[in-house]
Amino acid sequence: MATIPQIRNRLLEGFPEPQADLLAHVFVESHDELVTKAELNELTGVVKELAAAQNRTEQRVEELVTAQGRTEQRMEELATAQGRTEQRMGELATAQSHTEVQLSELTKTVDRFATIQEKMLIRLDKTDGRSFEIFLRTHLPAYLGRHMRKCRVISADDLLDTVEGRLSDVEIDDLLRADLVATAVVDGTPTHLVGEVSCTADNDDIVRAARRAEHLRKAGLAAMAFVACEAIAPKMAEFASREKVRVLIEGRLLPDNAM
Repeated sequence: MATIPQIRNRLLEGFPEPQADLLAHVFVESHDELVTKAELNELTGVVKELAAAQNRTEQRVEELVTAQGRTEQRMEELATAQGRTEQRMGELATAQSHTEVQLSELTKTVDRFATIQEKMLIRLDKTDGRSFEIFLRTHLPAYLGRHMRKCRVISADDLLDTVEGRLSDVEIDDLLRADLVATAVVDGTPTHLVGEVSCTADNDDIVRAARRAEHLRKAGLAAMAFVACEAIAPKMAEFASREKVRVLIEGRLLPDNAM
């Protein structure tokens, strides 16, 4: 921009000096004022833009605050739900504990019942076996009559008189505990029969009968072992055959080849 003297010199070409001087000053002042207003207008625009940006920022901050509130509310809801879940899990754990206790008590009860039932079955089997033994003492000759002649059940005293002095006390005591001892003529040979009586013949019955027959043989007597029963498993029948123990089942003497 031109200076006041420059403008004044230009104005002297058409105006008197006082007027030229005044106009030069007015022109410069007016120009400066215009520049200041323009800058002010520009500054005002910037301020408005900053104000608008501030408003947008405040609005965004409010939105973020609202979102934060919703997040905190949701977190509180989740915490409450978690608390209910933990409470429910605690209730389930307590119920599970009660169930386990009840199951344990039930198991113990079932075990006790099973033990009692087993004892009852054993007692019943012994009772049935004893009844079967008493029955056989009377009917053994009839059952064996077609296979052996002159079959006769002998008493413990008769047995003791026969083996005393020939066997040890332990062997004699074992013989005297046999369920049945009889004498008979087997294939023309006087023979002692020693047997165990049980509703269902098992391994122990067979072993005892075989052992006691061996005692009689040790005493110098012909002997035959047998088990008398109402039932016997196939494996037990095979075992009896290997041990040379005859099987009398339901009043029927199994043949030698079934042994």
